[in-house]
Amino acid sequence: MFDRTHVPITKDDIDHIDHIESKLNIILPEMLVRHYLEINGGSPEKSYFYSEESDKETHIQLFSPFKYVNPGMRIKTIEDRYELYKQKASIMTDYLPFANDFGANPICVNLKTGEVCIIYMDLGEITSESIIFLSDNFDNFIAELSENSVDD
Repeated sequence: MFDRTHVPITKDDIDHIDHIESKLNIILPEMLVRHYLEINGGSPEKSYFYSEESDKETHIQLFSPFKYVNPGMRIKTIEDRYELYKQKASIMTDYLPFANDFGANPICVNLKTGEVCIIYMDLGEITSESIIFLSDNFDNFIAELSENSVDD
């Protein structure tokens, strides 16, 4: 369940998704597209994700909308965020930012492997050391979101 979602994406909007793939020269993970056809951004009620592998907990603030942004909201779409981060560091061309934590660090899908990671932007230059693995894929990431922090 998500709060503050944006205008839903329809099957007619798939043309826009194909356009984004062509424009950005990327292929969107099918799992991500399916999720966004159901829920276009917003704040997840289950907003915590704990990765045993990295022993990191991430508190997700919001998922970016895919195409539409509700009027009056100062939020960038996934496409806009991808273009912005790609300009900041060449390593970001492989990462599609779909959400962020409360520190404004992007949560991304690796476009080559499908893995989900968080990229810590406040460590200075963005390098491979800024990227922390969270989940094998988008579906597992969504399925493992929790309402409670591991500290609770």
